[in-house]
Amino acid sequence: MFGFLFGAACLLGLTVTVARHSHRGDGRGGGRSRSFRSGRGRFFLNRLLDRLDTTPGQEKVIREAVDTLWDDVHDAKREFRGTRADVAQVVRNETLDRASVEAIFDRHDTVIDRVRSNALDAFGKVHETLDQRQRKILAEMIEAGPFSRGYGRFR
Repeated sequence: MFGFLFGAACLLGLTVTVARHSHRGDGRGGGRSRSFRSGRGRFFLNRLLDRLDTTPGQEKVIREAVDTLWDDVHDAKREFRGTRADVAQVVRNETLDRASVEAIFDRHDTVIDRVRSNALDAFGKVHETLDQRQRKILAEMIEAGPFSRGYGRFR
C-alpha cells in the first residue's frame, strides 16, 4: 500500500513539473525548441534511433543532418514571416506593384530552393549511413505514418 501511495505521489510530482515547464519559452526547458537538440524533437529522434538500432557513429551523422535541416527550416519560417510587412506595404499602395510582389516570390523561391537542396543533402547522408535493414525499417515507418503500428507517439 505504501509503495502505491509513494508511486502515485511521484507521478503527481512529475506531472506538475512537466506542466510547469511545458509552457516556458525562455530556453530552460519546455516551450518551442529551435532544434532537435532538446525537447520533444530529441525524444522522437531518440525513439527513432532506438527503433533503428543505430551505432553511435550513425547517430552522430543522423543527428547532425536533422539539426542542420531543422535549423534551415526554422530560418525559412522566419524569412516567410518577415515578408508580412512587405505584403502589407503592397496592399497599402494605391495600385498593385507587380514588381514588388514578384520580388517577394523570388525571395521565397530562393529560400525554398535552399531548403530543398539542404534536405536532399541531409536525406543523402542519412541514407548513406544506414544499412539495408535499417533503411527498410525506416521506409516502413515512413510509409505507415506516425500513428500506425506503434511507431508514433502512442507506442
